[in-house]
Amino acid sequence: MREFIPSVCHLCRLLCVAALASLLGCGHGGRVSVEGTVTLDGRPMEKGQIQFSPLPGSTGPTAGADVVNGKFAIPPSDGPFAGKFRVQISQVGLTGRKIPNPRGSGMMDEYAQILPARYNTDSQLEAEVTAKGPNRFEYPLTSK
Repeated sequence: MREFIPSVCHLCRLLCVAALASLLGCGHGGRVSVEGTVTLDGRPMEKGQIQFSPLPGSTGPTAGADVVNGKFAIPPSDGPFAGKFRVQISQVGLTGRKIPNPRGSGMMDEYAQILPARYNTDSQLEAEVTAKGPNRFEYPLTSK
């Protein structure tokens, strides 16, 4: 039986692959993590959603997460790239009204956006996300 002895060319290829892998790492294509808190009238927002949309001059993707007990976290695998982002925060709740059920007969509870439009559809909230981080943001909202 012949013993396998790697050629110099084979070793060079392996070293090149190893060097390239170490340079690229196991990253997330430039995406970064984002986390923070959202309070409403001084208390942690119970449930809601937060979305980071790139502003002109920044590249996508849009990233978002649920807000639970006042906290949100977006891992790098789902996070945005570094840049400036418009931040939209929403919270849907019961209106106290009944509406016709579109999927059948009868009535159902109506849900609607309960935060002021200045935090979602007309949001002026922004975030500067950096490649080095930490990307931790706090949003103290008021219902009035």
